[in-house]
Amino acid sequence: MMVRIHYLLIALIQLQTSIVIFANNGYNVVAALDPKDGETCADASRNCDESAYEDDNGARVESPWQFMQAFSRFGVSWNHVFKEYLSVIQGAEGIDLKGDVLALDMDEGLNLMQTMVREAATASKDEDWSFSLAPLEDFGSTIDDVLLAFLRWAAVDTHSSHDDKTCQLVGGVNYSPFIASPPTEVKGLNVSKAFRRLTSYIQWIHSVSSDLRNPPVTYESISPSLSVFALQVTHDACDRLVWWVNLGKTDMAAVKSQSPRETTRMFVWIAHLLFLDDRAQKNGLVIVDDVAEIGFWSYMTMLPIQVGISLDRFLISVTPLKAKNVVLMHRPKWMEIGYGLMSWFLTDKMRNRVTMVSNGEEDETLGRVVGGAGFIPKDFGHGKGEVTIDIIAQHRG
Repeated sequence: MMVRIHYLLIALIQLQTSIVIFANNGYNVVAALDPKDGETCADASRNCDESAYEDDNGARVESPWQFMQAFSRFGVSWNHVFKEYLSVIQGAEGIDLKGDVLALDMDEGLNLMQTMVREAATASKDEDWSFSLAPLEDFGSTIDDVLLAFLRWAAVDTHSSHDDKTCQLVGGVNYSPFIASPPTEVKGLNVSKAFRRLTSYIQWIHSVSSDLRNPPVTYESISPSLSVFALQVTHDACDRLVWWVNLGKTDMAAVKSQSPRETTRMFVWIAHLLFLDDRAQKNGLVIVDDVAEIGFWSYMTMLPIQVGISLDRFLISVTPLKAKNVVLMHRPKWMEIGYGLMSWFLTDKMRNRVTMVSNGEEDETLGRVVGGAGFIPKDFGHGKGEVTIDIIAQHRG
């Protein structure tokens, strides 16, 4: 779910999802590839939902027209959803503008960001710039750590990640001349770009501020909501952060029964866990989503459409996350249709960050993505992983 990274989560890929990331989690992007010719749910070795092709009334969702028309059942039009996600995708990377303030290194960049934040706080009528609603204490983080995350986001991918041969896994790692050892010669770190992204973060947090108070967002307060989702976070062989989303082991009834407020709070906590991770900032994020042949109606009703879009926007176009790869497993037909409609608007860079896993090739593909069983959670997919305690679980103690 990184949120629901709703079916168009592919955008998450940009999340860069970054994500995709994101993430996804119950709500994921539209992804692709038909099952092998002649294969049916009854033929598959995994648990497979024949309703993956149908909506709540049993109508088939197996053509672009049927896919677009199906959204009317949720009280919205496909045009509305399309425009919303297109704006999410377009805001994923950020832009460089003439006159942007540049820094020579991270130390100078941090000093400039601190000044910008102080000026914004002085001009603001509320306490948004105090970061009081961010769950920093849970992660042992400070406001400067948040600023550094946004600066690193603005610095990475100055060159294609494929130019960096230090990681042979699918997607590679972030490239940043400011993070490299020793730092390489560059024109400058775009502090204004980082601050624009930070401003979007502050504005989004403000938009849901009533959901983040009473009580404050902490692991303890969001754990009941978190427990209904099958989410795990680990690091892979290239020290990238990996977010594992398993819809097949998600309690769908419980997800739908909890309030959007509780789901929003949970994803805000997860998002901070992801972007405050030092290795995610330096090396990037990978999202692995087992969609488990989820049905169209089940997927689309996990959250109200507008809440899902808002969370996807937060994860893809607001947080400082750079997704290196989004892996989609056990995809239903309707996701292929949705992806086909959106793919015309994805850049080659975004499309290259999506890995579609063919049935029967899960172990091989995940090995190329994360580095082998030693980096896969034990209870993910077919259960051949070896990781027994993930990063989220460490907060339970």
